[in-house]
Amino acid sequence: MSESHRDQRPWRPTSAALLALLLVGTAVAAVPAGPASALENGLERTPVMGWNSWNRYACGIDEDLIHRQADAMVSTGMRDAGYRYVNLDDCWQTSRDATGTIVADPVRFPSGMRALGDYLHARGLKFGIYSDRGTQTCAGRPGSQGHEAQDARTYASWGVDLLKYDNCNATLDQKSQYETMRDALAASGRQIVFSVCAWAFKPWGPRTGNQARSTGDIVDDYTRNAATGGMPVDEIIDSNNDHAMYAHPGFFNDPDMLQVGNYGTGSVGGHGMTDTEYQTHFSMWALMAAPLIAGNDLTTMSATTRAILTNPEVIAVDQDPLGVQGRRIRDLGEQEVWSKKVQGSGVRVVALWNRAGAAASIHVDWRDVGLGSGSATVRDLVARADRGSFSDGYTTTVPAHGVALLRVAGSETPDVIRIVKTDTRTVTDLQVRTEFLINDDWHDDYENIGTLDHAITLNLNGNGATWNGTAWVGDLLTTAGSSAGPAVVTINKTDPRFIYGVRVHVTFKINGQPHYDFEDLSPLAGTTNLQLDAVGGNWDGTRWTGNFLRIS
Repeated sequence: MSESHRDQRPWRPTSAALLALLLVGTAVAAVPAGPASALENGLERTPVMGWNSWNRYACGIDEDLIHRQADAMVSTGMRDAGYRYVNLDDCWQTSRDATGTIVADPVRFPSGMRALGDYLHARGLKFGIYSDRGTQTCAGRPGSQGHEAQDARTYASWGVDLLKYDNCNATLDQKSQYETMRDALAASGRQIVFSVCAWAFKPWGPRTGNQARSTGDIVDDYTRNAATGGMPVDEIIDSNNDHAMYAHPGFFNDPDMLQVGNYGTGSVGGHGMTDTEYQTHFSMWALMAAPLIAGNDLTTMSATTRAILTNPEVIAVDQDPLGVQGRRIRDLGEQEVWSKKVQGSGVRVVALWNRAGAAASIHVDWRDVGLGSGSATVRDLVARADRGSFSDGYTTTVPAHGVALLRVAGSETPDVIRIVKTDTRTVTDLQVRTEFLINDDWHDDYENIGTLDHAITLNLNGNGATWNGTAWVGDLLTTAGSSAGPAVVTINKTDPRFIYGVRVHVTFKINGQPHYDFEDLSPLAGTTNLQLDAVGGNWDGTRWTGNFLRIS
């Protein structure tokens, strides 16, 4: 298959089952979770920015420390750069009183939580707090199981603006418990951002939280070390990429908090990173539209750490109002090209990531990022410097473990997917299936092409789809025309709405042998060229496998 990971929507059939069904011409019914759209509480239209206590201090927090960090967020310019949420993680609570009300540690927080919220709000900041869906938190403090509505009302009375909800010591269904707290927050009388922390992407996440963890816990390492317990930065980037199409205003994937500036001094493990690696960490979080939650000591951070965290041009990538999560579009081995569509015609943010241990030259072709050929201007967002105008593409040298984060402004092309037959053999029984994501609802349709020996034009449009209780149905992918000419299938996006994700499937036969493959595209951003070629396929005893459909 083209992709090494599969999305985790519960209705997806196995590839073998899908292949068997498609080859006999049977439509596979999409069975998404339901017609309800994403959690729409008006919050988190762009990713949250702030600070959290855990990565640096774990349980070692108290009222004075939070005051100092909040004051430093103001004095260092972090607040004015967009960081507003000051989030207490685990260990602020001790017990419940006779009425079941959660009680803050009276020694560590003698003034109480309401006073702490007032302190933060008086400084133009927001108040974030932590709980757990289980009977106890991960550190053994009282969890919210059985007290969801009571806790939500209590948090609202304290002026809480965000709840991080963890996943330890629970005895009930995970999805239902997160939904219970979601509903409790909605009924609390206060708008509270809901941060789901279930340690991995969940298909119900966009309908439940404003943000949701898509990975395991981060450690302060760029890449895996034998002594590393959690996930290093490079593995988190790879994992989070698999779920890019789900991000949009109102919901963002959370690849965990930032380690920038900890230099191995944090409380959750890791050996520290170089400044280049921290810059990569921050740049890729911004490209992926991730919450930017600092986790270092703001009172002692170096000038370099401060410059990384407050760079307005990199922050603007994260906070772009389209809410698109950038993703990998070209894998060159140890070098990769990533792209993010941002507001403005013909504008992309491009990350050239060098995963290797030595500096390397990396090239991006404008066609790879959906732009037209010809001239485009390039600005280096980390250096905050214009690089000039370049025809057809751009090449630069990137340091080891570094990223060149670029704003490219060129000519927009129509939102089109082109599948070009490059296999010289006769391709028969071709079926093209598209699944596409609009407003957190998946739509699914297919067209039978037959023998691919001419030009076929298809239109992709979800308008008019109806919900039949199980799936969105309608003629969503239609044949608009065919003509003599090169063997190419062109899929024109005619739906005026923004499509955050598309998966293109193909099944076909060569010499009577069936082949199947797919590509994930998110979002549709200009012209995407795919190549259909089964040369190099391998028979595994059951079916032909290989990278038959790929970005060209």
